[in-house]
Amino acid sequence: MIETRTIDTTNIADAIKIYNSNTDFLIHHLGEDYIDESFLKNELEEMQAHGFTSNYIFVDNEPIGILDYMINAEGYVYLSLLMLTKEKQKKGLGTIVYKYFENWVRNSGAQIIRIDVVDDYENNVLPFWEKMGFKTKRRDELTWGNKKSSVSVMEKVL
Repeated sequence: MIETRTIDTTNIADAIKIYNSNTDFLIHHLGEDYIDESFLKNELEEMQAHGFTSNYIFVDNEPIGILDYMINAEGYVYLSLLMLTKEKQKKGLGTIVYKYFENWVRNSGAQIIRIDVVDDYENNVLPFWEKMGFKTKRRDELTWGNKKSSVSVMEKVL
């Protein structure tokens, strides 16, 4: 059973573990190989200030990932982050979790989902998102932490 629960500054220990299990992601997205409590608290506050919700992904009551997104009244969803713990990757769970999210936002009135995929390194997740039905709309640059990255801005019409 999949469920989501809000992450806030009082329950971040599992989120830190999830981030830090993904060393390659952190290096390619942030330019660092780990995050600490102050980084994540700041990130959560910034995300909330911009209208995003940050959630744990639970499967059978175990926190296995993080899902950050924003949905507006016009049915436009910006999926900022879908991350599973390193040990849960490559087992089909990413597809299951994404489909759960897509069905949930569609039932909430969403019409378009947008993602920005950092693609300037080998073994990026661009093929995963293409498999999920996303199409690249344009190229852009994204700054997260102190790192600038090349991204494919992708959308999927629901």
